[in-house]
Amino acid sequence: MIDIHSHILPSVDDGVQSINDAIAMLRIAVQDGVLTQVLTPHIQANRFDNNLKQLTGLFEMFCSVVEAEEIPIKLHLAAEVHIGPQIMQMIETGTLPWLGTWNGQKCFLLELPPNDIPTGTINLIHWLRTKQIIPILVHPERNRAFQKAPTKLQPFLDAGCPLQITSSSITGSFGKQAKQLATELLVDGKVDLMASDCHNLKYRPPNLGEGIQAAG
Repeated sequence: MIDIHSHILPSVDDGVQSINDAIAMLRIAVQDGVLTQVLTPHIQANRFDNNLKQLTGLFEMFCSVVEAEEIPIKLHLAAEVHIGPQIMQMIETGTLPWLGTWNGQKCFLLELPPNDIPTGTINLIHWLRTKQIIPILVHPERNRAFQKAPTKLQPFLDAGCPLQITSSSITGSFGKQAKQLATELLVDGKVDLMASDCHNLKYRPPNLGEGIQAAG
């Protein structure tokens, strides 16, 4: 399995805070069947002011520790980028951490606020698409605006945005509404990706396998 969304890189956001916990998280992921773990720290203006250069340096140091621990897992660096004007700036300056490619086009993880859909969001989506960039919309099932009106997802689907749901949503850890919307999206064939979005050992551990099993 490949887990494309996690907060295991230590001490950069609201995820893992220590090297020891990060190593423990990776060991759990390996036991769960994950062969490649993508580390996706938050990038959010005025809250998590991370940048590609800083994250790359921390990632390289962390990879050295993981190699020394002989953990059989491949690591990749990307980011979970919160919606905002900084996205356009990072693209223009070549400093946005890409997840990889989707149908031959660059892609990244795009996060919306938990309660609403900011004005101008779809305009940014369309701008990105003109640049041959695909934003992957993360955990839409946990957004209250989509929970209240799932049809608000349609413009994102029409624009070609893949949807990534969280494994813990399927298992019910994010509540009834998130589970219900995640299930509906799965049944309707609108889910492209599932990821753990793991943050810590106690409340949000790596559990991609559990989510896939529940979805099956």
